[in-house]
Amino acid sequence: MNKPFYANRYAAILYRCSSRYLARALRERGVPFETPQLPVFLRAGERPGIPQEDIAALTGLDKATVARAAAVLAQQGLVLRTPDPADRRAYRLTLTAAGQALRPRVLEAVDGLHVVLYRGMGEEERAQACRLLVQMCANLRAELGDPALPAPQTAAEPAGNC
Repeated sequence: MNKPFYANRYAAILYRCSSRYLARALRERGVPFETPQLPVFLRAGERPGIPQEDIAALTGLDKATVARAAAVLAQQGLVLRTPDPADRRAYRLTLTAAGQALRPRVLEAVDGLHVVLYRGMGEEERAQACRLLVQMCANLRAELGDPALPAPQTAAEPAGNC
């Protein structure tokens, strides 16, 4: 009798191995923060002034996790947290000059992960793998009542994190 294939098992392994790879790559590049702060740092670099709540929605992280990561990055002088003029309880995040200077090394680490992930895949295989992962994430988020991720920027590169 064949055992069924469960994609979630490999998604969990992929997540753990990716986290280990990124932790090592960030450390090797002298990045002073760890992988839990990475999604917040990346989104603050992509969209200066982004509300913390938007980062939570884009990444699927809960608001408290985003707030803790933002606080760590602010304490390190990498992110500026400014109160949202529309809601003084909310914060907007922007990379500081030190964060901007660090960003190329962080992106290099992330790019290195993708080189490893897509090794041995052609463009169509890469695009198909991304589409399938985005669909699986959308299925789970819909079931959980989580907000939908934005549409993929390209067929081969989904926006946000699942």
